[in-house]
Amino acid sequence: PIITMKSFALLSLVLYFASNFLVSSMESSSPPSSNRKLFIATNWKCSIESSSDADKLVGSMNDEWSKLDSSIKDSVELSVHPPYVFLDRVRRGLDPSIAVGSQNVFDAAFPNKGNTAATTTKMLSELGCRWILLGHSDRRNNLGETDDLIAEKAALAIREGLGIVLTVGEKREQRENGETLAVLEKQLGTVAAKIPDDEDTWNRVALAYEPVWAVGEGATPCEAAEAQRIHSALREYIRKNVSAKAADACRITYTGSVNPDNAEAYAGRSEVDGFVVGRAGLDAVKLTSIIKTLVGTKNSALETKSAL
Repeated sequence: PIITMKSFALLSLVLYFASNFLVSSMESSSPPSSNRKLFIATNWKCSIESSSDADKLVGSMNDEWSKLDSSIKDSVELSVHPPYVFLDRVRRGLDPSIAVGSQNVFDAAFPNKGNTAATTTKMLSELGCRWILLGHSDRRNNLGETDDLIAEKAALAIREGLGIVLTVGEKREQRENGETLAVLEKQLGTVAAKIPDDEDTWNRVALAYEPVWAVGEGATPCEAAEAQRIHSALREYIRKNVSAKAADACRITYTGSVNPDNAEAYAGRSEVDGFVVGRAGLDAVKLTSIIKTLVGTKNSALETKSAL
């Protein structure tokens, strides 16, 4: 039969939409983020230096947390990371449904064992900590912590039953030299090689992508689309080099000057499972605003998907 120009155009249109649907399906091959419980950690760094300030922040966090609807609290895992000296104080004062974690473990150099003044994974576990923040750019770039050192810390933490918030990120010159993924994959891969590849382990791994070039006063923020691209690449790396179950279980969060004004843009990306919050985490009102934005944006995305 003869194909008319009109029918040919119609066929082309059908093929165009079919191919776009296929590409979209491939890009969304990872399960929706609702399959992974959302995760937010707050890093106090050294911003709180007195017991009274710690108590004040804990009190305001408890007040704001109590105002949240139970459906929001059930949708997100919140972990607070104060300085070592306030860990027990914060754990005792904070709402028990909020996790408390440390900002690091052991020292900035080998060996990872009970050196004078070191803090061990056993100490943190006995104290009631659930998470350890590892690989922050402060520790890597200012104190010289290496990928191998961080990987051994991660293995010891996992062995102790703790979770790890593993920060990975590239510096400006590394990005400008086209080395972003190579840097991130080395940071992630060194840790992945030291820990088990099962789902239970990777349920206790929260990655935090920290574009170092986008952090700090006067820096150019990382666009949400770029965060999505990096997060997708990190999950695909885990899928190929660890296991599919590990890739599906791991929460991949964004960190880099997250605040109530920009949280929605990042939360709207399917591969962003939460945040590690710095300055905004020192303000309980701002923190709960970010929590509500994260949960609300994810719920809206699921409702829209269900309606299609």
